Amino acid sequence: MITRRLLILERLGALAGVIQKANGYDTDAGLRVYIGAAPELADADPDYAIAIVPADELTTEDGRLSNTFPVEVQAIGKAGAVDAWINLELLIGDLKKAIELEDRTLGSILKGVMKRTATRTLERPPGSTTIGLGIFYTCPYVDEWGNPSYGVPAEES
Repeated sequence: MITRRLLILERLGALAGVIQKANGYDTDAGLRVYIGAAPELADADPDYAIAIVPADELTTEDGRLSNTFPVEVQAIGKAGAVDAWINLELLIGDLKKAIELEDRTLGSILKGVMKRTATRTLERPPGSTTIGLGIFYTCPYVDEWGNPSYGVPAEES
């Protein structure tokens, strides 16, 4: 079953996927986009990647369910890469350029517009070789009790 939450994650992932030097961006991080969680980057992985990570949703009920779905878009990289932090800052710029388009509804699937909130430095657990930054976007949408596919465009279902 396709839900609006899934569509939001997929569409943000698709927008991040265009981040490639061949498309005029500063990095090629869009070649590796993870949905759900940021992995620890291994030796065989590229130096930089992107993770689309859902956060805790807030819901109110007013006949239908009005949801505020925060998603953290993470720029991740290998701590030992040359100029790692500089490249992560470039990747943050790439993410804003790729995601913050004139259409702030992700193709009309949101109720209202997507908004950028905080940008943060990701925690680096002891022994981790991956560093990163995350940008939070809030994505408002509506669904119905027992019908999480409410409002999903027919071509998506």
